[in-house]
Amino acid sequence: MRASITAIAVTLSLLVAGCGTLDNKTILLNVGDSKERVLEVMGTPTDRQIQGRQEAWQYCVSGAGFGWNDHKIIWLNGGRVTGINSYRSHVSGCSGGIQPVRWESALDSVPEIRPR
Repeated sequence: MRASITAIAVTLSLLVAGCGTLDNKTILLNVGDSKERVLEVMGTPTDRQIQGRQEAWQYCVSGAGFGWNDHKIIWLNGGRVTGINSYRSHVSGCSGGIQPVRWESALDSVPEIRPR
């Protein structure tokens, strides 16, 4: 009995630890960070699309919750992060859940960052 309770507790803790993985990574990114910093923090993107100087790098964690996948789009312009968007898909696996990039959602420049 005790072994089965331990097994259930371990399984549940592993499931909870897997949730929010992309959130834990994207919180380490800032507007203005370089492509190299994104690769260092996030790894290779699941999908990468380019339009001129703009890039959209999509990341996905399959099974992030009960029946859904967690997606993040890292927007870059001129090699610098301009923003991050999130969405969820309810298909099996990440590859079928990648949405087409809506370029009108992308910032076209890095906002000026001023110290306070």
